[in-house]
Amino acid sequence: MVVIYVISIVLGVIGIGVYVGFTTSEGKDERGKTILAKAAQVAFIFIFLGFAFHLVFIEFANPTIEQVKASMSAWMAFVFASNGIGILIFRRGM
Repeated sequence: MVVIYVISIVLGVIGIGVYVGFTTSEGKDERGKTILAKAAQVAFIFIFLGFAFHLVFIEFANPTIEQVKASMSAWMAFVFASNGIGILIFRRGM
């Protein structure tokens, strides 16, 4: 479980770093706002999928508290990382 937490923290920090770096440097003009909006749409899809996964996971798998904490950490890291990756991809495309 410690490995999942460490990987989640690293991915989350990278994703948030890309977001903050882009927002402060390029996110103020029209192009930057468009890129941020598109990346947020991608991240929102993963937020919804994470909620759906956790509803099914908790209902049918009867997980322990430690398993729920690990899956929540991985889920949030995935959301932050998808936002950062979306920014990088959309920045190259525009």
